[in-house]
Amino acid sequence: MIRIPSRYRPSSYFPSFSSRPAKYRTGLFLGGTVFLLLFLVTGSRSVLAHGGTGNDPALVSIAVTPADASILPDRAQQFTATGTYSDGRTHDLTRKVTWSSSVPDVATISREGLARAITSGQTTIEAAVGAINGSTTLNVTRFVWTGSTNTPRYEDTATLLNNGMVLIAGGGYGVTTELYNPATGTFTPTGSMAYERISDTATLLNNGIVLMASGVGAGATAELYNPATGTFTLTGSMNAARFLATATLLNNGLVLVAGGQNSSGILASAELYNPATGTFTYTGRMNTSRYLYTATLLNNGMVLFAGGINDQNQVVASAELYDPATGIFTPTGSMNIARWAPTATLLNNGMVLVAGGGGAGPSGPVDSAELYDPAAGTFSYTNGSMTIYRVWDTATLLNNGMVLMAGGAFGAGPTAELYDPATGTFTPTDSMNTAREFQTGTLLNNGLVLIAGGAGLASAELYEPATLTPPDLESIAITPARSTLSPGATQQFIATGTFSHGSKQQLASVIWSSSDPRVAQISNDASNHGVGLAIAPGNVIVAAHAGWVWGWAWLTVK
Repeated sequence: MIRIPSRYRPSSYFPSFSSRPAKYRTGLFLGGTVFLLLFLVTGSRSVLAHGGTGNDPALVSIAVTPADASILPDRAQQFTATGTYSDGRTHDLTRKVTWSSSVPDVATISREGLARAITSGQTTIEAAVGAINGSTTLNVTRFVWTGSTNTPRYEDTATLLNNGMVLIAGGGYGVTTELYNPATGTFTPTGSMAYERISDTATLLNNGIVLMASGVGAGATAELYNPATGTFTLTGSMNAARFLATATLLNNGLVLVAGGQNSSGILASAELYNPATGTFTYTGRMNTSRYLYTATLLNNGMVLFAGGINDQNQVVASAELYDPATGIFTPTGSMNIARWAPTATLLNNGMVLVAGGGGAGPSGPVDSAELYDPAAGTFSYTNGSMTIYRVWDTATLLNNGMVLMAGGAFGAGPTAELYDPATGTFTPTDSMNTAREFQTGTLLNNGLVLIAGGAGLASAELYEPATLTPPDLESIAITPARSTLSPGATQQFIATGTFSHGSKQQLASVIWSSSDPRVAQISNDASNHGVGLAIAPGNVIVAAHAGWVWGWAWLTVK
């Protein structure tokens, strides 16, 4: 071993770090730290972009995913940046790139790639390292994709069950049915119907079971879907086969099925389904035979029938009322124009909005809309027409009291608009992601609208309103405030809103809920909302809310 004399050792010329003065040691430490940080920031970026020195692989491209994403306003989307290098390898660069949004007013993005939507519009999201960059488009829209149905459907039915899921049934693709789960955004198959049904009816009964009746290919048959078992069972048959008819749940729990057509022609007959006996019996006849018309349950318990095509193949403007107390149809005021296949929506103010449809011919779409006033028994035009002609579209009453009109045939495409009862006018809203006609529209328990299917489509999307609270709504009162039921019994609850200007309205669109569904359930489907179903002994709070305004009632089951 060779020993080096101490005077020639490096420490002789360069004293140890610990032996240096404190001031010197501090300066050396800070200087080294700054140099290291500068190297890590600038050097690493240089290596990322240019591969460093020598034969290090160079960054050649950046891919940003997900591509062409769509999100609702006030929601977030995480983006990922993946770098591809000259040697073919890829690396996650999400936290190493510089993120930017081309339109920050539409959406901003954090240093970690988390975009936050602000308002409807489109922006380009870019990830960059030096001169290398990648980008994608972010659409901020009130319509966003959700899961697709297992088969394409049209002229099918969609029913919101008491458990919050949506039963999608029929529509020309066999006897299959499926359930949409809002929690997961997916559709899963459920039990099959006994008969294939197109242009049939689906009605949520007070006991939470769904009545499927009539339809092309099903004759006069009817069947029941039980959400607890996920199965269909046949029930009593109608007295006449029907399709393109209507089925309306009355306040007495019976279902009124009326009109429609069959191989014999256009029908004026009507019949009642009794869930207790599982049978159909005839009731009074309509004054005008009709199909492709509307039927709307009014706040007074009567049913308004309007428009359609009669047995002379004429488009009609006439309307009539069915009184469950007498079983008689009585003419009421006629619409201003004849319509077939329009939409009819009961508003919070108790009036009925009848919009669009086909005109006399029976061809050609209509863009006008009118209101039926039950107190006066008359129709009057709204202050403005729709922004586009619509027929075979959907009309959904939102929790904020507005009506969403979406899609339709005859060139409506993917467009959508909102009707505001306060002004009587229609204004465009964001468009759907694809054009649809013969689709379904279902208001969910979270206030969003599920738009599903349509001619040739399996896709579905969700619409989120800008607000869930009607303007000037201050409070909600539920009647009855206290009630007691036996298991299996039902109770109709009514939500009445009080507004800042002093008026009161029976709210046709609130989100109903039970504090314990094991004790009592409550319905939310548009065909039957606010009915409490007693399940087992206990106490529950029944709630109704529209956005941030809530009302409560107490229900005892014993």
